[in-house]
Amino acid sequence: MAAAQSPGRGLRRFDEHAAKATKLVDEFCGLETGMAPSNALAALKRAAPYIGVPLRVVSVIDLLFAWTKPQDWLGGQIPVVWPSNDLLAQKLGVTVRQVQKLLNQAQAFGLVSFRDSPNGHRGGRRGADGSITWGYGIVLAPIGTRLQEFAARAAKGAAEDAALTVLRKRLAAARRNIRALAQTAFDADFHDLKAGDDLALALMATDQMRCVRDAGLLTACVEQIEERARRLAGAVSAKIAVPNTGNDEGNSSCWDGPEDTHSTTTTQLQSAKADTGSGLAKRSSENGDALPSQPQTAVDDDLEKHGVNPEFMMSIAPELCSGLPYRDGSWGEVVATAERLAGQSGISSHAFKEACRIMGQRGAAASVIATIQKYRRGEVQRPGAYLRGMS
Repeated sequence: MAAAQSPGRGLRRFDEHAAKATKLVDEFCGLETGMAPSNALAALKRAAPYIGVPLRVVSVIDLLFAWTKPQDWLGGQIPVVWPSNDLLAQKLGVTVRQVQKLLNQAQAFGLVSFRDSPNGHRGGRRGADGSITWGYGIVLAPIGTRLQEFAARAAKGAAEDAALTVLRKRLAAARRNIRALAQTAFDADFHDLKAGDDLALALMATDQMRCVRDAGLLTACVEQIEERARRLAGAVSAKIAVPNTGNDEGNSSCWDGPEDTHSTTTTQLQSAKADTGSGLAKRSSENGDALPSQPQTAVDDDLEKHGVNPEFMMSIAPELCSGLPYRDGSWGEVVATAERLAGQSGISSHAFKEACRIMGQRGAAASVIATIQKYRRGEVQRPGAYLRGMS
Protein backbone atom coordinates (compact mmCIF):
# COMPACT_ATOMS: atom_id res chain seq x y z
CA MET A 1 0.00 0.00 0.00
CA ALA A 2 2.88 2.42 0.88
CA ALA A 3 4.55 1.68 -2.47
CA ALA A 4 1.34 2.42 -4.31
CA GLN A 5 0.95 5.78 -2.56
CA SER A 6 4.64 6.81 -3.01
CA PRO A 7 5.88 5.15 -6.21
CA GLY A 8 8.68 7.73 -6.70
CA ARG A 9 10.13 7.54 -3.23
CA GLY A 10 13.94 7.74 -3.38
CA LEU A 11 13.99 8.86 -7.04
CA ARG A 12 14.74 12.27 -8.54
CA ARG A 13 11.67 14.49 -8.49
CA PHE A 14 10.37 15.61 -11.88
CA ASP A 15 9.01 19.13 -11.46
CA GLU A 16 8.65 22.27 -13.56
CA HIS A 17 12.39 22.96 -13.35
CA ALA A 18 13.23 19.47 -14.58
CA ALA A 19 10.69 19.82 -17.39
CA LYS A 20 12.18 23.14 -18.50
CA ALA A 21 15.73 21.73 -18.43
CA THR A 22 14.67 18.64 -20.40
CA LYS A 23 13.11 20.86 -23.07
CA LEU A 24 16.34 22.83 -23.39
CA VAL A 25 18.27 19.56 -23.87
CA ASP A 26 15.89 18.50 -26.64
CA GLU A 27 16.43 21.86 -28.39
CA PHE A 28 20.24 21.53 -28.37
CA CYS A 29 21.62 21.10 -31.90
CA GLY A 30 25.30 21.63 -31.20
CA LEU A 31 27.39 24.78 -31.02
CA GLU A 32 27.92 26.98 -34.06
CA THR A 33 30.97 26.41 -36.20
CA GLY A 34 34.04 27.93 -34.61
CA MET A 35 32.50 27.98 -31.13
CA ALA A 36 34.15 26.01 -28.32
CA PRO A 37 32.74 24.90 -24.94
CA SER A 38 34.85 27.61 -23.32
CA ASN A 39 32.87 30.23 -25.28
CA ALA A 40 29.61 28.90 -23.83
CA LEU A 41 31.06 28.92 -20.32
CA ALA A 42 32.40 32.47 -20.75
CA ALA A 43 29.00 33.68 -21.98
CA LEU A 44 27.35 32.19 -18.89
CA LYS A 45 29.88 33.83 -16.57
CA ARG A 46 29.36 37.25 -18.15
CA ALA A 47 25.56 36.96 -17.97
CA ALA A 48 25.36 35.38 -14.50
CA PRO A 49 25.28 38.66 -12.50
CA TYR A 50 22.39 39.95 -14.63
CA ILE A 51 20.22 36.81 -14.55
CA GLY A 52 20.64 36.24 -10.81
CA VAL A 53 22.82 33.13 -10.91
CA PRO A 54 24.84 32.95 -7.66
CA LEU A 55 28.61 32.74 -7.86
CA ARG A 56 28.64 29.37 -6.07
CA VAL A 57 26.44 27.89 -8.82
CA VAL A 58 28.74 29.33 -11.48
CA SER A 59 31.66 27.69 -9.67
CA VAL A 60 29.97 24.29 -9.93
CA ILE A 61 29.31 24.74 -13.65
CA ASP A 62 32.90 25.87 -14.17
CA LEU A 63 34.12 22.70 -12.48
CA LEU A 64 31.80 20.45 -14.52
CA PHE A 65 33.26 21.84 -17.76
CA ALA A 66 36.59 20.25 -16.78
CA TRP A 67 35.14 16.84 -17.77
CA THR A 68 33.66 17.81 -21.14
CA LYS A 69 35.38 17.86 -24.54
CA PRO A 70 34.80 19.84 -27.76
CA GLN A 71 33.41 16.81 -29.61
CA ASP A 72 30.65 16.53 -27.02
CA TRP A 73 29.19 19.82 -28.32
CA LEU A 74 28.89 18.88 -31.98
CA GLY A 75 25.57 18.39 -33.69
CA GLY A 76 23.96 15.06 -32.83
CA GLN A 77 25.89 14.81 -29.52
CA ILE A 78 24.78 15.56 -25.96
CA PRO A 79 27.42 16.95 -23.56
CA VAL A 80 27.22 14.75 -20.44
CA VAL A 81 29.66 14.55 -17.54
CA TRP A 82 29.56 11.97 -14.77
CA PRO A 83 31.74 12.99 -11.78
CA SER A 84 30.44 11.72 -8.46
CA ASN A 85 29.09 14.03 -5.80
CA ASP A 86 31.94 12.93 -3.53
CA LEU A 87 34.51 14.09 -6.09
CA LEU A 88 32.69 17.37 -6.66
CA ALA A 89 32.51 17.97 -2.92
CA GLN A 90 36.25 17.36 -2.62
CA LYS A 91 37.05 19.73 -5.49
CA LEU A 92 34.75 22.47 -4.21
CA GLY A 93 35.62 22.11 -0.54
CA VAL A 94 31.99 21.58 0.51
CA THR A 95 29.86 18.69 1.74
CA VAL A 96 28.04 16.22 -0.47
CA ARG A 97 24.70 17.65 0.66
CA GLN A 98 25.81 21.11 -0.42
CA VAL A 99 26.79 19.72 -3.82
CA GLN A 100 23.30 18.23 -4.22
CA LYS A 101 21.71 21.59 -3.39
CA LEU A 102 23.97 23.45 -5.82
CA LEU A 103 23.17 21.04 -8.65
CA ASN A 104 19.44 21.41 -7.95
CA GLN A 105 19.85 25.21 -8.06
CA ALA A 106 21.69 24.91 -11.39
CA GLN A 107 18.77 22.92 -12.78
CA ALA A 108 16.29 25.48 -11.42
CA PHE A 109 18.19 28.22 -13.30
CA GLY A 110 17.98 26.19 -16.50
CA LEU A 111 21.70 25.47 -16.72
CA VAL A 112 21.89 21.68 -16.41
CA SER A 113 19.69 18.63 -16.66
CA PHE A 114 20.10 15.07 -15.40
CA ARG A 115 20.18 11.78 -17.25
CA ASP A 116 19.80 8.97 -14.76
CA SER A 117 21.02 5.42 -15.34
CA PRO A 118 18.80 2.37 -14.60
CA ASN A 119 20.49 1.97 -11.22
CA GLY A 120 20.70 5.74 -10.49
CA HIS A 121 24.50 5.85 -10.71
CA ARG A 122 26.51 8.19 -12.89
CA GLY A 123 28.89 6.78 -15.42
CA GLY A 124 29.92 6.77 -19.07
CA ARG A 125 32.45 5.67 -21.66
CA ARG A 126 34.25 7.34 -24.50
CA GLY A 127 35.29 5.76 -27.78
CA ALA A 128 38.69 5.78 -29.41
CA ASP A 129 37.98 9.17 -30.98
CA GLY A 130 37.01 10.63 -27.59
CA SER A 131 33.30 10.88 -28.32
CA ILE A 132 30.78 9.64 -25.76
CA THR A 133 29.44 6.16 -26.59
CA TRP A 134 27.16 6.14 -23.58
CA GLY A 135 26.84 8.34 -20.55
CA TYR A 136 24.59 9.03 -17.57
CA GLY A 137 25.01 12.01 -15.26
CA ILE A 138 24.85 15.79 -15.55
CA VAL A 139 23.83 17.20 -18.94
CA LEU A 140 25.34 20.58 -19.90
CA ALA A 141 23.36 21.00 -23.12
CA PRO A 142 21.03 23.75 -21.73
CA ILE A 143 24.01 26.13 -21.60
CA GLY A 144 24.69 25.56 -25.30
CA THR A 145 21.02 26.07 -26.14
CA ARG A 146 20.96 29.42 -24.29
CA LEU A 147 24.32 30.67 -25.59
CA GLN A 148 22.84 33.53 -27.65
CA GLU A 149 20.53 34.49 -24.77
CA PHE A 150 23.51 34.73 -22.41
CA ALA A 151 25.52 36.84 -24.88
CA ALA A 152 22.64 39.28 -25.41
CA ARG A 153 21.95 39.61 -21.68
CA ALA A 154 25.63 40.22 -20.92
CA ALA A 155 25.82 42.99 -23.56
CA LYS A 156 22.66 44.62 -22.20
CA GLY A 157 23.97 44.38 -18.65
CA ALA A 158 27.29 45.99 -19.62
CA ALA A 159 25.41 48.90 -21.23
CA GLU A 160 23.31 49.30 -18.10
CA ASP A 161 26.47 49.29 -15.97
CA ALA A 162 27.98 52.07 -18.08
CA ALA A 163 24.86 54.22 -17.74
CA LEU A 164 24.65 53.59 -13.99
CA THR A 165 28.33 54.48 -13.60
CA VAL A 166 27.71 57.87 -15.22
CA LEU A 167 24.73 58.52 -12.94
CA ARG A 168 26.68 57.55 -9.82
CA LYS A 169 29.54 59.86 -10.82
CA ARG A 170 27.05 62.71 -11.26
CA LEU A 171 25.61 61.93 -7.83
CA ALA A 172 29.08 61.89 -6.25
CA ALA A 173 29.96 65.21 -7.92
CA ALA A 174 26.75 66.82 -6.66
CA ARG A 175 27.42 65.49 -3.15
CA ARG A 176 30.95 66.92 -3.15
CA ASN A 177 29.61 70.26 -4.36
CA ILE A 178 27.04 70.36 -1.55
CA ARG A 179 29.72 69.44 1.00
CA ALA A 180 31.93 72.33 -0.14
CA LEU A 181 29.02 74.78 -0.12
CA ALA A 182 27.86 73.58 3.29
CA GLN A 183 31.37 74.10 4.67
CA THR A 184 31.32 77.67 3.38
CA ALA A 185 27.90 78.24 4.94
CA PHE A 186 29.05 76.79 8.29
CA ASP A 187 32.23 78.87 8.36
CA ALA A 188 30.36 82.07 7.51
CA ASP A 189 27.50 81.34 9.94
CA PHE A 190 24.85 81.34 7.21
CA HIS A 191 22.49 79.29 9.37
CA ASP A 192 19.39 80.58 7.60
CA LEU A 193 20.40 78.68 4.44
CA LYS A 194 19.91 75.34 6.26
CA ALA A 195 22.84 73.85 4.37
CA GLY A 196 22.94 70.99 6.86
CA ASP A 197 19.62 69.69 5.52
CA ASP A 198 20.94 69.61 1.95
CA LEU A 199 24.13 67.91 3.13
CA ALA A 200 22.23 65.25 5.10
CA LEU A 201 19.96 64.56 2.10
CA ALA A 202 22.94 64.22 -0.26
CA LEU A 203 24.77 61.81 2.06
CA MET A 204 21.64 59.72 2.61
CA ALA A 205 20.90 59.57 -1.13
CA THR A 206 24.45 58.46 -1.91
CA ASP A 207 24.26 55.70 0.67
CA GLN A 208 20.82 54.42 -0.37
CA MET A 209 21.58 54.51 -4.11
CA ARG A 210 24.83 52.59 -3.73
CA CYS A 211 23.43 49.22 -4.89
CA VAL A 212 20.38 50.40 -6.85
CA ARG A 213 20.25 49.21 -10.48
CA ASP A 214 17.00 50.95 -11.41
CA ALA A 215 18.16 53.60 -13.89
CA GLY A 216 14.90 55.56 -13.60
CA LEU A 217 15.02 55.74 -9.83
CA LEU A 218 18.71 56.65 -9.81
CA THR A 219 18.18 59.35 -12.46
CA ALA A 220 15.40 60.97 -10.43
CA CYS A 221 17.59 60.95 -7.33
CA VAL A 222 20.57 62.46 -9.18
CA GLU A 223 18.45 65.24 -10.68
CA GLN A 224 17.01 66.10 -7.25
CA ILE A 225 20.45 66.30 -5.60
CA GLU A 226 21.86 68.34 -8.49
CA GLU A 227 18.95 70.77 -8.19
CA ARG A 228 19.62 71.06 -4.44
CA ALA A 229 23.27 71.81 -5.19
CA ARG A 230 22.35 74.53 -7.70
CA ARG A 231 19.94 76.22 -5.31
CA LEU A 232 22.44 76.10 -2.45
CA ALA A 233 25.18 77.51 -4.69
CA GLY A 234 22.94 80.39 -5.68
CA ALA A 235 22.01 81.13 -2.06
CA VAL A 236 25.64 81.03 -0.86
CA SER A 237 26.78 83.21 -3.76
CA ALA A 238 24.11 85.77 -2.94
CA LYS A 239 25.25 85.87 0.69
CA ILE A 240 28.96 86.27 0.04
CA ALA A 241 28.70 88.61 -2.97
CA VAL A 242 29.12 91.89 -1.05
CA PRO A 243 29.85 94.93 -3.28
CA ASN A 244 33.03 96.89 -2.60
CA THR A 245 32.45 100.30 -0.96
CA GLY A 246 36.06 101.36 -0.69
CA ASN A 247 39.45 100.85 -2.20
CA ASP A 248 40.70 98.61 0.56
CA GLU A 249 37.73 96.31 1.25
CA GLY A 250 38.89 93.76 -1.29
CA ASN A 251 42.26 93.42 0.41
CA SER A 252 42.86 89.84 1.56
CA SER A 253 44.76 90.79 4.70
CA CYS A 254 43.17 90.94 8.11
CA TRP A 255 43.99 94.64 8.52
CA ASP A 256 44.33 97.71 6.34
CA GLY A 257 46.38 100.69 7.21
CA PRO A 258 48.58 103.42 5.85
CA GLU A 259 51.62 101.18 6.08
CA ASP A 260 50.23 98.65 3.55
CA THR A 261 52.48 98.36 0.51
CA HIS A 262 50.63 98.25 -2.83
CA SER A 263 52.10 97.05 -6.09
CA THR A 264 53.05 99.90 -8.45
CA THR A 265 54.95 100.20 -11.68
CA THR A 266 58.48 101.25 -10.84
CA THR A 267 62.03 100.64 -11.87
CA GLN A 268 63.29 100.79 -8.29
CA LEU A 269 63.92 97.39 -6.72
CA GLN A 270 62.82 96.91 -3.13
CA SER A 271 64.39 94.83 -0.42
CA ALA A 272 63.51 91.12 -0.51
CA LYS A 273 62.14 91.49 3.03
CA ALA A 274 59.85 94.39 2.27
CA ASP A 275 56.61 92.40 1.80
CA THR A 276 55.49 88.85 2.38
CA GLY A 277 52.34 87.05 1.23
CA SER A 278 49.33 89.18 0.35
CA GLY A 279 50.24 92.17 2.51
CA LEU A 280 49.44 90.73 5.92
CA ALA A 281 52.68 91.52 7.61
CA LYS A 282 54.83 94.37 6.33
CA ARG A 283 58.38 94.21 7.51
CA SER A 284 61.37 96.44 6.97
CA SER A 285 65.01 95.70 7.33
CA GLU A 286 65.23 98.31 10.06
CA ASN A 287 62.40 96.91 12.20
CA GLY A 288 61.79 93.17 11.84
CA ASP A 289 58.69 93.16 14.07
CA ALA A 290 56.83 96.05 12.49
CA LEU A 291 53.05 95.50 12.55
CA PRO A 292 50.39 98.11 11.88
CA SER A 293 49.33 99.90 14.98
CA GLN A 294 46.28 98.31 16.58
CA PRO A 295 44.79 98.61 20.05
CA GLN A 296 46.29 96.18 22.52
CA THR A 297 43.75 93.44 23.18
CA ALA A 298 43.30 91.20 26.20
CA VAL A 299 44.57 88.31 24.13
CA ASP A 300 47.78 90.20 23.36
CA ASP A 301 48.23 90.81 27.08
CA ASP A 302 47.76 87.11 27.79
CA LEU A 303 50.29 86.19 25.12
CA GLU A 304 52.91 88.47 26.66
CA LYS A 305 52.03 87.31 30.17
CA HIS A 306 52.53 83.63 29.32
CA GLY A 307 55.57 84.14 27.14
CA VAL A 308 53.91 83.23 23.84
CA ASN A 309 56.21 84.72 21.20
CA PRO A 310 57.36 83.63 17.71
CA GLU A 311 60.05 81.40 19.21
CA PHE A 312 57.43 79.66 21.33
CA MET A 313 55.17 79.15 18.28
CA MET A 314 58.06 77.60 16.36
CA SER A 315 58.77 75.24 19.26
CA ILE A 316 55.21 73.89 19.59
CA ALA A 317 54.45 73.70 15.84
CA PRO A 318 57.77 73.25 14.05
CA GLU A 319 56.20 71.57 11.01
CA LEU A 320 53.87 74.55 10.45
CA CYS A 321 56.47 77.25 11.17
CA SER A 322 59.37 75.55 9.42
CA GLY A 323 60.13 78.58 7.23
CA LEU A 324 60.36 81.13 10.03
CA PRO A 325 63.96 80.42 11.17
CA TYR A 326 65.17 81.35 7.67
CA ARG A 327 63.52 84.79 7.93
CA ASP A 328 63.47 87.36 10.71
CA GLY A 329 61.21 85.25 12.99
CA SER A 330 59.02 88.21 13.87
CA TRP A 331 55.31 88.35 14.67
CA GLY A 332 54.79 89.75 11.17
CA GLU A 333 56.17 86.52 9.73
CA VAL A 334 53.97 84.49 12.08
CA VAL A 335 50.84 86.39 11.01
CA ALA A 336 51.68 86.00 7.32
CA THR A 337 52.32 82.28 7.81
CA ALA A 338 49.05 81.88 9.71
CA GLU A 339 47.05 83.51 6.91
CA ARG A 340 48.68 81.28 4.31
CA LEU A 341 48.01 78.15 6.36
CA ALA A 342 44.40 79.24 6.97
CA GLY A 343 43.72 79.45 3.24
CA GLN A 344 45.29 76.04 2.66
CA SER A 345 43.25 74.39 5.44
CA GLY A 346 39.78 75.60 4.49
CA ILE A 347 39.52 78.53 6.91
CA SER A 348 37.70 81.32 5.11
CA SER A 349 39.17 84.80 4.79
CA HIS A 350 36.13 86.17 6.62
CA ALA A 351 36.74 83.90 9.60
CA PHE A 352 40.39 84.92 9.75
CA LYS A 353 39.55 88.62 9.58
CA GLU A 354 37.03 88.27 12.37
CA ALA A 355 39.63 86.52 14.52
CA CYS A 356 42.06 89.37 13.85
CA ARG A 357 39.43 91.95 14.75
CA ILE A 358 38.47 90.27 18.02
CA MET A 359 41.77 88.82 19.22
CA GLY A 360 44.28 90.99 17.40
CA GLN A 361 46.70 89.83 14.75
CA ARG A 362 49.01 88.01 17.17
CA GLY A 363 46.19 86.24 18.97
CA ALA A 364 44.55 85.30 15.67
CA ALA A 365 47.83 83.94 14.29
CA ALA A 366 48.46 81.84 17.41
CA SER A 367 44.87 80.56 17.35
CA VAL A 368 45.04 79.63 13.67
CA ILE A 369 48.28 77.69 14.09
CA ALA A 370 46.88 75.85 17.12
CA THR A 371 43.65 75.09 15.24
CA ILE A 372 45.44 73.76 12.15
CA GLN A 373 47.70 71.61 14.32
CA LYS A 374 44.63 70.02 15.93
CA TYR A 375 43.01 69.64 12.51
CA ARG A 376 45.97 67.74 11.10
CA ARG A 377 45.98 65.46 14.13
CA GLY A 378 42.30 64.63 13.55
CA GLU A 379 41.12 66.34 16.75
CA VAL A 380 39.13 68.98 14.82
CA GLN A 381 36.78 68.24 11.94
CA ARG A 382 35.96 71.80 10.78
CA PRO A 383 38.85 74.21 11.44
CA GLY A 384 36.88 77.27 10.34
CA ALA A 385 34.07 76.63 12.80
CA TYR A 386 36.57 75.77 15.53
CA LEU A 387 38.41 79.09 15.01
CA ARG A 388 35.13 81.02 15.21
CA GLY A 389 34.36 79.23 18.46
CA MET A 390 37.73 80.29 19.89
CA SER A 391 37.16 83.94 18.93
